[in-house]
Amino acid sequence: MKVLLNVLILSVFLLAGCAGQPSLQQAGSAPGQSPGKKLVFDSAPFGEPQEILRVEDIYRLSAGQEAAFLQYFNKPAMRNIPAHERVWLYLQEITMDFGYQGETYTAEEALTRASGNCLSLAVLTTALAKLAGVETGYQLVDSTPVFESYGSVVFKAQHVRTKLLEPVSPQAGVHVLSRRGLLVDYFPQSNDRFVSNISEPEYNAMFYNNLAGEAIADEDYNTAFWLLRKSLELAPDNPGSINAMAVLHRRVGQLEKAEEIFLYGIENMVDKVSLLRNYRVLLEQQGRSDEVRDINRRLALLKDPSPFDWLNAGYDAFSEGDFTEAIFFYRKAAAVAPYLHESHAGLAKAYYKIGKRKDAAREFRKALANSQRPSTRNMYEAKLMALGGNH
Repeated sequence: MKVLLNVLILSVFLLAGCAGQPSLQQAGSAPGQSPGKKLVFDSAPFGEPQEILRVEDIYRLSAGQEAAFLQYFNKPAMRNIPAHERVWLYLQEITMDFGYQGETYTAEEALTRASGNCLSLAVLTTALAKLAGVETGYQLVDSTPVFESYGSVVFKAQHVRTKLLEPVSPQAGVHVLSRRGLLVDYFPQSNDRFVSNISEPEYNAMFYNNLAGEAIADEDYNTAFWLLRKSLELAPDNPGSINAMAVLHRRVGQLEKAEEIFLYGIENMVDKVSLLRNYRVLLEQQGRSDEVRDINRRLALLKDPSPFDWLNAGYDAFSEGDFTEAIFFYRKAAAVAPYLHESHAGLAKAYYKIGKRKDAAREFRKALANSQRPSTRNMYEAKLMALGGNH
């Protein structure tokens, strides 16, 4: 898969992996919120501290990689080009064959392998920017989710993109509220929705959270704990890390602590869908039927404006073989964003699993009507043909 950097100029605005092609845009920033109470974790059930990657090692490049970049950056022909644009031009040159992979890599690994997820691309971009003395910022984007399945763990990649910020000249009496710059992004889509700017610690926390998810999938719970603790040390209010920490405690039998973490997240986090679903698993394991029904009512009434949280929940339920619940969540996604072909395709597959072929055909037709990519359209047409085409 080739990665191509495209340029799109937008007006500056104020206000947090991934599938497609990197691009450039202009952007700005906004503060976040955090609840007052902080969680405290006991490391005793997870053994001695594990040696984990230091933050500075995430961005370390090999001597050869650094030399190649600096030789390009310092060419006489580049002298009159702003530093942030030079970084972008180098990325354009080296990522022509950069392929999307689900793994989260360090900067050196991403450049060596010429692949990685959107966070890996952001890490590589940041490493080059640090060498060039270019400031960076980070944005979280709602985009069609990419799912990776490892054993019993299903991941939804968060889409993060990097801002290479324009240099600014200080002016007396002028307060810079936002900065123009170039966005480096995997697979920009017309339905991408800017969520928020995220701080560098929050962005680093995502890296550790991704590695922790892989460790949980490998049942390496000790390593997962120390990675998640590092993630929450950097960003105490990261809902993904809180959810993962709760799931981790549930898996090792620390049910009381798991419940405390789930309840904290449900009370304080805006993104509650995954927290509620995973908390329900704990309640089901304990036979707490009345509370399970309460969670089901909360999920039914929850008005999450992001279709991607509902898509994620639908995919998760489908993977677990709960096709009726998958239909419920895919319907929620379709109600919020009927233009997403993924919602209708999910509904079609779930309907097919429960024997409702006519409903499956109807949803595949909707998916076909809302898809643009030829390969995707061909797939939906083949599905309809397999269903008889005339349902």
